[in-house]
Amino acid sequence: MARRGRTSKVDWVLGILQTRGVERGIRGASRSWFWIAVGAWSLRRVRRLVGSEPEVVWRGELKPGQTIDIAHLKEIYGTTKR
Repeated sequence: MARRGRTSKVDWVLGILQTRGVERGIRGASRSWFWIAVGAWSLRRVRRLVGSEPEVVWRGELKPGQTIDIAHLKEIYGTTKR
């Protein structure tokens, strides 16, 4: 099965579980597969909302002698650091 676009392996597996869950849970009347489909669908939506996929912030070419400094700032949500 060819993957469309740039999906992560986790999202790909969740997609398969969601599809099989719908096929076997709703069409096949299996309660456990239905809940697997609901869980996979929910996890995929949460991953998209949270933005768990890496984001490219800069892409370029360094010439000989050039350097790049990579720093990470702590994000603050409310009063807790994450």
